[in-house]
Amino acid sequence: MFLTTDEWINRVKTDMEELTPDWDRIVSQTGGADIEQYIRAKWPEALARQLLVAPESICRGVDISSRLSPEMRQDGSGRVVLPDDTLRMLRFEMKGWRRPVTRFIDNRHPTAEKQLNPYARGGTEKPVAVVSGDEQGRIVLDYYSLPPYMHRHEVKSAVYLPLPQEQENGYDLYPLLGDSACYLCAALVFDILGQSDKAEIMRKQLLYT
Repeated sequence: MFLTTDEWINRVKTDMEELTPDWDRIVSQTGGADIEQYIRAKWPEALARQLLVAPESICRGVDISSRLSPEMRQDGSGRVVLPDDTLRMLRFEMKGWRRPVTRFIDNRHPTAEKQLNPYARGGTEKPVAVVSGDEQGRIVLDYYSLPPYMHRHEVKSAVYLPLPQEQENGYDLYPLLGDSACYLCAALVFDILGQSDKAEIMRKQLLYT
């Protein structure tokens, strides 16, 4: 469902008005136009946060396998550098694995430390992918692993979600994702206004948490 950014902003404002009988008083207290400015400022954050937790089936993932160049290590593990606009990885698979990775961890996860042990790390049956940042500020994915005797590493599939960007003055979203992002945006603005009770009501409407 495509709506212009202004239409999405108006939907958030409508959700807030329906929950706020004294809307006119709140608007007058904030100078009127500020409410819309708050909504507009918080919309990208709300959408990104919902995309981080929404099911893959309603996310418009992009295949970037042809853009990735594996940096193989002698022990069978390796690394790929992800695009700078990566919000979330949905799927990753190396040629030679029996299954793709669909649940990703960062380097603070207890399982990440196990990947340093060649006897405990992921392999072709149960691969593991760790997404983190490197010393150069890049977003990288370390994969574990392939048999050490494999002299060529190739990415079979890699699907990611980029940071949401306005396209043609709007956003094309699945309806349920759009609804949930509107509720979260309203909650974030109510937080700014110091109305935590209304923010909590909006958060209870979220479809993805």
